[in-house]
Amino acid sequence: MSDLSTEFEKISDKAKAATNNLRAANQHTRDQLAADAARARDKATAAANHLKDNAVDAKHKASSHWEEIRGKWKAHVAEVQSRLDAKADKLDARAAVMDADIAESYARDAIDFAQAAVEEAEYAALDAMYARADSDELQTN
Repeated sequence: MSDLSTEFEKISDKAKAATNNLRAANQHTRDQLAADAARARDKATAAANHLKDNAVDAKHKASSHWEEIRGKWKAHVAEVQSRLDAKADKLDARAAVMDADIAESYARDAIDFAQAAVEEAEYAALDAMYARADSDELQTN
């Protein structure tokens, strides 16, 4: 049971680190922001790939619903990153404003998704802890 709470703590740690990175980025130049975004993209891609790897490793345990969500999330991340890469060469000011609006909207959606995922992770961890406690009690009776 403690393993689940330890894993859950990692969510808070990652969120805190991301918040600190975003606050620091407010002081960065455009070029620094481009490098920051590239590093974050690489981390997001690695995280999406990790989800896929975990899904493959635990396929017999995971529900098909979560397999589908993981696959869609990875595809979504790849599509957005591709669009962001493609628009990096645009110089038109009006297009740049629209691109910024789209990027901000995507960021808000990703934050909403992460918040919902935290809620789901909490439920899943508590449900797993309950199931383990129930199993332990039934075995001792």
